[in-house]
Amino acid sequence: MVGSLLNPLLEFDFKADGNAARAWSIQNDDVMGGVSEGTVQWQDEGFRWYGHTRLENNGGFSSIRSPWKSFDLTEFDTVRIRCKGTGGPFRIVFDTQYAWFLPNAQTNFDATEDWSDVVIPLKNFVWEEPRRGVIGKVNPAKELNEVIRFGLMKYDGTAQPFELEVASVSFE
Repeated sequence: MVGSLLNPLLEFDFKADGNAARAWSIQNDDVMGGVSEGTVQWQDEGFRWYGHTRLENNGGFSSIRSPWKSFDLTEFDTVRIRCKGTGGPFRIVFDTQYAWFLPNAQTNFDATEDWSDVVIPLKNFVWEEPRRGVIGKVNPAKELNEVIRFGLMKYDGTAQPFELEVASVSFE
């Protein structure tokens, strides 16, 4: 199946009247003792997620995550993120298991200071485990049949401010 920007097959629309407005929530490294900060501000054109990653207490990440739900991405080829931002790189993460310490599919992306579409082939994703790092490449047609949560992260081993505005995330 092939979609287009005008008719994506799966879309999270963060505009004020969109299907994902205010459904995603912040999760920072304070859940594990870190002191990074991340805040979301909902706007008409999407959300503004901003904060500061810090490395104290083994910290270093901030994230915004979707609610838990089951999605089959095996028919899709790309993910498109309509965004702008500073302080990247950022990550997009697909959880396939509930436990944080188990592998998830992820890849990095950069945002520009002006609104643009970041298009990422799903074949660019890797399996990464928090304690071991990258453990293999994702086979999207076979391994993304049960994604249970999506997330955007600022997690690159740096302590710095960041800001990412997102209007939508769609799969095509």
